[in-house]
Amino acid sequence: MAKILLAEDEAVIRMLLAEMLVDDGHHVIEASDGAQALALLEPDVAVLISDVMMPRLTGDEWVAAARGRPGMDVVPVIFMSALPLPPAATTLATAVLQKPFRPTALLKVVQEILTGSTPTP
Repeated sequence: MAKILLAEDEAVIRMLLAEMLVDDGHHVIEASDGAQALALLEPDVAVLISDVMMPRLTGDEWVAAARGRPGMDVVPVIFMSALPLPPAATTLATAVLQKPFRPTALLKVVQEILTGSTPTP
């Protein structure tokens, strides 16, 4: 269905979410931190999913850098966070999932984004 870049520093969470997205028919690129996510970013990625609190580059830092690349300014962003989003992340987010969340909530938000619906976690 869609190519998704998933950035999450917690390996177990990243593995679970990536497996669910793959099972749902998506191609997933996994990154363990923001710097790796930025390095792995491909021009045909349809959705960016990122934890906010990560080492090296936070979610809002790497997404803000990605937005400067051609065509990336319109790619939807789903942030996942246990804490309130910093102001920079709020302006970048298409949707926000408050941790902890049911993994199926992520699938729902991705589907809504890909079909052009308003995301509701």
